[in-house]
Parts: sequence; structure tokens; C-alpha cells
Amino acid sequence: MIDEIIREHAEKKGIKIERIIEFDPKDLNIDKRTQWKCKFGCNYYGRRYSCPPNIPEDYEEFIKSYSKAVAIVYHYEDFMKSKIEMQKILVDIENSIAPTYPMAFALFPGGCDLCDECEFEKNGKCVSPEKVRPSIAAMGINVAELGVTLGDGRAVAVILIH
Repeated sequence: MIDEIIREHAEKKGIKIERIIEFDPKDLNIDKRTQWKCKFGCNYYGRRYSCPPNIPEDYEEFIKSYSKAVAIVYHYEDFMKSKIEMQKILVDIENSIAPTYPMAFALFPGGCDLCDECEFEKNGKCVSPEKVRPSIAAMGINVAELGVTLGDGRAVAVILIH
């Protein structure tokens, strides 16, 4: 059911899904080094609502409170364009599965880029906080653990299911 919903939403936006991997979030090795990489190497650090230090500090406990998740591995030609499209559909997918999985929660592939101009970056106030989700790296997840190598033409999004 979830796979079909994800593929349906992705197809509408032209996102090429490679695979959907179901996993137990408790098996993830939460790696705090990902936030260090954010702080020292990413220009979104502190400038996006979805990125450190703007996420709760108990993110590891939050992730481990789930027992089922899916990683959505997808191909891209234009990383930024595909990332934005994926970010747009993730909350739609969340809403689609909410009747069955009311605690479903998406994690963005990279910092939020939903708006053409980020108001949070300008004045510290997000205009669409209900649509924004933390980035995977902000939550201590190393994408390599989900089978993606940086620069290989693939990206990953995650949905924590229940």
C-alpha cells in the first residue's frame, strides 16, 4: 500500500524511484557527525527551518520511537529540481497514509527548498512550518547507510511510518 502511494506521487512529479526499502529505524546508527558536517560545510546550517540547530535535540530518541520506516531511493539529473519535487510530495504522502499511520513523519533529502525565497533565512520565521520536515542529515542519518553514495546520481528521502 505505502509503496503504491509513494510511486503514484513520484510518477506525477516525474521522480524516478529506484527502490523503496522498508527498515526498522531502531537499526539505524544515528551519527552525530552528520550535524558537524552540516555546521562545517553546508550553507543551510542555521538558515533553514529544517536544519540544525533548528531541530529538537532529542532527534535520536524520536527516530528510535518508530518501528517501521521506508527509504525512498530515487534518481536525479538535476539534484535541486528533483529534491524540491520530492520535498513537495513527502508531506502529501504523509497525509495520504495518515488514516492508517497517523504518526507518519517524513525526512527531507537535504535542507528545505519549498519556497522560492526562504523567509526563515531573512527573518527567522518560516511561512509554511506545517510543510517543512527536518533533513535526513539533521536527524543524524548518514545516507550511505541507506545505500546512497554522494554524487552517484541518486538521493534518498525517508518516511518514518509507525
